[in-house]
Amino acid sequence: MKIELKYFKKIAIILGILFIIPACTEDLLDQSPRNEISSDQFWQSPDDAITATYGVYHAARLLFRFDYMYDGFSPYGRYRNLRNSFENIENETGVSDPTGSFLAGGGIGDNFDMTWKLCYRIVNRANYVLSYVDRMIEEETNAEAKNELRRIRGENYFLRSLAYFRLITLWGDVPYYDYVLDGNDDAYTLTQMPISDVKDMIIKDLDSACVVLPDPGSIPSGQRGRATQASAYGFRGKVKLYWASWKKNGWPEIEGFLQDDAEAQVYFAEAASDFGKVINDYGLQLFGEGDPGTYGDNDNFDPNQLPMYWHLFQFGAEYSSEIIFSVQFAGPDLEQGDWLTRGFGNRHTINGQVFYAPSHHLVNRYQLIETGDFAPPVVFGKDVNLINGAINPLTYERDTTDVNARALRDWRMKATIMWDGQRCLWIDATGLLPPLDTVELRWGDKSSGFIDYDDSDMGYIYRKWVRQEPTGGRTDGSQDFYMMRLADVFLMYAEAKNETEGPSQELVDLLNRIRVRGNLPGLAPDKYDSKESFFDAIEQERIVELNAEGHIGFDIRRWRKLEEIYPSPQGLAFYDTHGSRDTEVFLNATPQDYQRMYLFKIPPDEMERNTKLRQNKPWL
Repeated sequence: MKIELKYFKKIAIILGILFIIPACTEDLLDQSPRNEISSDQFWQSPDDAITATYGVYHAARLLFRFDYMYDGFSPYGRYRNLRNSFENIENETGVSDPTGSFLAGGGIGDNFDMTWKLCYRIVNRANYVLSYVDRMIEEETNAEAKNELRRIRGENYFLRSLAYFRLITLWGDVPYYDYVLDGNDDAYTLTQMPISDVKDMIIKDLDSACVVLPDPGSIPSGQRGRATQASAYGFRGKVKLYWASWKKNGWPEIEGFLQDDAEAQVYFAEAASDFGKVINDYGLQLFGEGDPGTYGDNDNFDPNQLPMYWHLFQFGAEYSSEIIFSVQFAGPDLEQGDWLTRGFGNRHTINGQVFYAPSHHLVNRYQLIETGDFAPPVVFGKDVNLINGAINPLTYERDTTDVNARALRDWRMKATIMWDGQRCLWIDATGLLPPLDTVELRWGDKSSGFIDYDDSDMGYIYRKWVRQEPTGGRTDGSQDFYMMRLADVFLMYAEAKNETEGPSQELVDLLNRIRVRGNLPGLAPDKYDSKESFFDAIEQERIVELNAEGHIGFDIRRWRKLEEIYPSPQGLAFYDTHGSRDTEVFLNATPQDYQRMYLFKIPPDEMERNTKLRQNKPWL
């Protein structure tokens, strides 16, 4: 979270003693060192407890800050050669090459050791804080201080639940403990708990958090970014939705996991109830009240005239009521900066590197504003006049002087993607000087006056998440990364209710509220005349609304869609806008290749140190 400056020095000292993990530690499950601060010096007040809790938030930031990489499971975004050129981020997160080489060296599921460790870092820190806060609550006599301590306890329950939720989502059965480990001897005794039992413990933590966390509307400005009751209900609903999906669709890679349609229906209903509270009880609103804003004139580019959806992903919107929970960043010069502009931006936007680029598969999902349905797929080629050509500006915009009538497609496309002829502000590598000029994207031409898109290979680059004002270097921004926002809750609620009751006017209205921000018409009746057709409409909105936020990759796994999206043996091909074939994903894939995407490999170093752990089936 954005820690107030007056706390920064104190927190740095406390974290240095309490939580910093040695780089070469041999501890199992990323345990903290045992040289604890004496309770005579610390743990004396709620201020001490929240200072320690900031360390848990910091660990959560490290775990979740690159969640957009999980969208690499989908065909809608592509990463460049991460194994070589994104090594620093891979070492921090464990997220490695989600599309570029699914099958090389075991693929993505073989490269998540650091993710496992970061999850347990959160668990250990939360357990450590809770061990003291529980005692402090018992001893505290001041009612106001006691309530604050209960809130802090709820925050640690919440953060611990996020870590365990990520663990079961990737690994199924995992070790579970809710106490402070007594060194490696204690860790050596841990075995994997069945996923159903871990799920129950996650929900129990969130039950407790829901009771004690505050209404988001009551948070003072200096405490913004901390977990709220809305975030607890939202994530409790998400855990239940995922469990319902797994029970409905099956998870055969987990030994002993059984499909159960009746249980799925129970959890879909409970998830809908939780999401309903988030939607109805806290007065939350879509950013800009869901208004699409303005489309803007590309020839006289002004980022202030971009659609409202683009502004949602700039730091001026990070405390809007649409944002239910995020991991917090602060900059410049605080060593807490985000990496979004480096990963999504280009060389002309604060020396970004285009680590992640949208694909033609995403472009083809943006619907026409006149009909609300899909346009024909773009045609690849180097001819700028090619009808429906990928580099023909008329494929995306009308040739008209009416600024607000230029778009042919969902306005979220312009807010998310840049194609040939699109412009952005040129901001120097320091990120501190005023914009130098505007610069245009022309695929195949990086000469003066055109965007240097570095080594991206899709023909499209991102506009979403990319800073367009001078606020610091490419890894020194203050843009929070959103883990849950209201539009996501609308869609999860609609999905859960559709599973139990089918489409209704209430659900159609929610989807239409999201579609309005893209200046799209409401859903046509044939899009909600059955559970199946309405699910397709929900999936469509999740793809274009939540792109590059780390949701669709998990959706594809819980919906069991990998084989559908990447059918064997041909897999799925990717091309740039000129028609050059980039790669095929899941080419000649075997059943085991898919299985390894659904259930990841237990880190071998953990298994070597704790022989009680068993490897997941797809990796035997």
